[in-house]
Amino acid sequence: VLYATRFPTRFATYLSSGINAEYGDNHSVRTMKLLISLSVLLVVALASEDEEPPRMDVSSSRIKSILSRATLYNKRGQRVSLDSLRGKYIALYFSAHWCSPCRKMTPVLANVYQRENHRFEVIWITRDHSERDADNYFKKMPWMRLPYSEANTIGRELFSAVRQRYIPTVTMLDPNFNIINYNARSKIERDSSGRGFPWKSY
Repeated sequence: VLYATRFPTRFATYLSSGINAEYGDNHSVRTMKLLISLSVLLVVALASEDEEPPRMDVSSSRIKSILSRATLYNKRGQRVSLDSLRGKYIALYFSAHWCSPCRKMTPVLANVYQRENHRFEVIWITRDHSERDADNYFKKMPWMRLPYSEANTIGRELFSAVRQRYIPTVTMLDPNFNIINYNARSKIERDSSGRGFPWKSY
């Protein structure tokens, strides 16, 4: 599996050549080779969900600096200061309504949040394509958000700063804004009770 995830094309070619040597190249063999290729792609896709972006030094001061320029609103539409989160872990949740895996992840995260919101806060950063879609999606969420007007500025800056490449992702920060997990999504999905909080990657 490790070889397949690191070198998927080479792995598929290796298997195909072995099949050709053993069985020739007829219709059944071509079908078998196609199934092998699809299997390799599935292994790579599943493995990549737990992969973190390459670790590069992302200073807590940079994360804090970006967040300090953000306008944060709670569920009631009231503005919230970053200082009010002092002492709490923070989950940066990047998602969008158009994204099917995001729509599956949101209720899972909401369930854990209801249990553990005394210890951590979620900041939702939308990747939706319109303010209307973002506002409608936010109705299903119990935490705070970055407004849509800042999604393409501060939101993108955060997305880049924490080395994200896809959604949904949940980047966990400790109370000092250090990244403790670039993407805690899979850990949270497997931990509906919240016992694994704060879902560190190490």
